[in-house]
Amino acid sequence: MMVWKEISVLTEGICVEAIAAIFHRLGSGGVVIEDPQAARKYVNKEKFNPELMSPDFLEHEFVVVKAYFPEDKEVISEVHACLAKVQDNFNISCKVFVSEVKDEDWEDSWKKYYHTFKVGNRIVIKPSWEAYLPNDEEIVVEIDPGMAFGTGIHASTRFCLKFIDEYIQGGETIVDAGCGSGILAIAAVKLGAKEVFGFDIDDVAVKVAKENVALNKLDKQIFIKSGDVIEEIAPYSPDIVVANITAEVVNMLIPVASQVLPKDGYFFGSGIVDSRWPGVKKTLEDNDFIIENVLTDVDWIGVVAKKL
Repeated sequence: MMVWKEISVLTEGICVEAIAAIFHRLGSGGVVIEDPQAARKYVNKEKFNPELMSPDFLEHEFVVVKAYFPEDKEVISEVHACLAKVQDNFNISCKVFVSEVKDEDWEDSWKKYYHTFKVGNRIVIKPSWEAYLPNDEEIVVEIDPGMAFGTGIHASTRFCLKFIDEYIQGGETIVDAGCGSGILAIAAVKLGAKEVFGFDIDDVAVKVAKENVALNKLDKQIFIKSGDVIEEIAPYSPDIVVANITAEVVNMLIPVASQVLPKDGYFFGSGIVDSRWPGVKKTLEDNDFIIENVLTDVDWIGVVAKKL
């Protein structure tokens, strides 16, 4: 049984993305953002049951960013060094807490809260431990998320699933940047894409994605690889590039995607907090993309851009 270090950073919302990017860069096996301000907006819109959260969560003003690392991976000193720069740049303070999470605890919590649900018109996301009988128009994506990002619950993943549902015509070659659990790649192929090449810098995500690809029997059409997609994308000639990561990485990927995508090729970007959207929009326009579709949910934004 594997034991994970859970590193929690208590801070203010302005620097959440910077902290998440630090954790991703250090090879985290998953990042969780607990934002009571966003949660309060959801509760006010009656979008979920607040009883699922701890009683005091909604009253907090601070944001918690949690990351998970293998027990034997020494990252604490580097986390503190990086956070010191964040505190100086944003003029805020951060508190760090470290605890342990066991694989069985993680798996039990998923099975308690993660259930079959539908995204868009055709995509059904189903954990392997539940049964579901689809209708003729639905495709079922079986997912065991484990420690990888990409359950379909988060707004950023739902945006990309909706884009895939709407834009996949059949026969496309796709690059999935930051493939996480493999959920987007699996949905794309089940909706008719020819092949998907998925990349992730997180070895845990690569392992989980490969397991989910095998679970859905799509090994001959989906190819998962460990690596930095910005460095690896050059040899590929995709029709679509999907990037459900952070605004920082999306911004770095856009110029590279512009080089490999054909005229009328598509870039799906997500994981973008609204404060970073103007910068991402400008980068897209500066690199010969036209904005075709934008989805928003609280303070998250997803975008479809077409290559001119």
